[in-house]
Amino acid sequence: MQSERVTDRRKGLVLVLFLILGVALYSCGGGGGSGGSSGSTSTGKASLYITDDMSDSYQQVLVTLYKVEFEKASDKTLVTAFEDTQGVTYDLTDLRGVIERLGSLPQGSYSKVYLTLDDGLILVDNSGNELNPTFDDSNAWTTCSAGKCTIEVPGAANVTTNQQVILDFDLKQFIYDAATNKVRAKIVLDADGSEHEGYFELKSDDYGLKGIIETIDTGANSLVLRILKAKHFMPDSTSVTVTFDSSTDFDCDDDDGKSTCTISGSADLQVGMKVEVEGVWNGTVFVATKIEVDEDDDIAYTPCTVPDRSMTDYTALKVQPEIEVTGTDPYTFDPVNYTITVSGKTINITKETRIKDETSASDRIICADSIPSTSNKIEVKYFEGRNSSGNPVNIAYKIEFED
Repeated sequence: MQSERVTDRRKGLVLVLFLILGVALYSCGGGGGSGGSSGSTSTGKASLYITDDMSDSYQQVLVTLYKVEFEKASDKTLVTAFEDTQGVTYDLTDLRGVIERLGSLPQGSYSKVYLTLDDGLILVDNSGNELNPTFDDSNAWTTCSAGKCTIEVPGAANVTTNQQVILDFDLKQFIYDAATNKVRAKIVLDADGSEHEGYFELKSDDYGLKGIIETIDTGANSLVLRILKAKHFMPDSTSVTVTFDSSTDFDCDDDDGKSTCTISGSADLQVGMKVEVEGVWNGTVFVATKIEVDEDDDIAYTPCTVPDRSMTDYTALKVQPEIEVTGTDPYTFDPVNYTITVSGKTINITKETRIKDETSASDRIICADSIPSTSNKIEVKYFEGRNSSGNPVNIAYKIEFED
């Protein structure tokens, strides 16, 4: 019997059926953004993290966070645990079940929490439709003005070293009203962190963009990146154009732990790779000074010549939810038409499709003419697009086979 899930998977994710934007407080250390405090507190600090658990309602949810403040129970003064005047934009679907460091918080007793966010957010549903709502401030806990909203979170928290405190955007109370194009987000307090034990901690990297390559234009020295995280600017859509030149540094992510790196220039980049980009946002495009290929996408391989079709043959590409199937014969491969059928969806393979085979002794990148005849598990990441006749088709940009 096959088991199937549609998800944006990453190691350590915990999947549940409600939307969370969590702020977790751990022992020892600070993080990204600036932190400060008003008044005296106990010595010692906890670290501030952000996380999210997401239902399958949306492909992407982009919000921009400016500040997190805790109100002291003793004198009602505010302690700033995180602040970034330009704002940090997160795709919450990339933070499902993981925590990412934001800042630090002194020990002490707190009675309320205030989060300041951009009043606008971006939602992309599973059909690829982009929505641009604003937060609803017609309730008692949300106040919006001058393009920002402050959400008040009631509840006591006695913060000590080694304690975890979490703030949740709960999807049961996260309501999108199509008539008003507004989102009501009520945040609740998990004072002891018991509902979020075992979450995987992400390293806080210093980058301006993190995302997945959708298209590459070598002639124009540019690529289009689907945003997973944007730092210090608010994009106006879920994708952004990144430009590069001869001075741009191309490399592998330091976290990979590989002794050698096969990424040395733009010619080594492929559609579907996850990258981290440093550079400057000029209001129109992101000018890259450094591009690092993330995770295992820097495994060496030879570009494919089959099949005789390219990702550039298609238009109106929209990222679709990943398909993952486990079981006996989880897919059907057509070696004549170079298509693969998974969960009833027939998906075209192009010569740019990145195919990873983990069924052999060592991981390897293969071309479509070497797809294994059997595998116990398959993961497919793909676009929906239009062919030259204007008909809708599915196009794979990444396929993984596992035993």
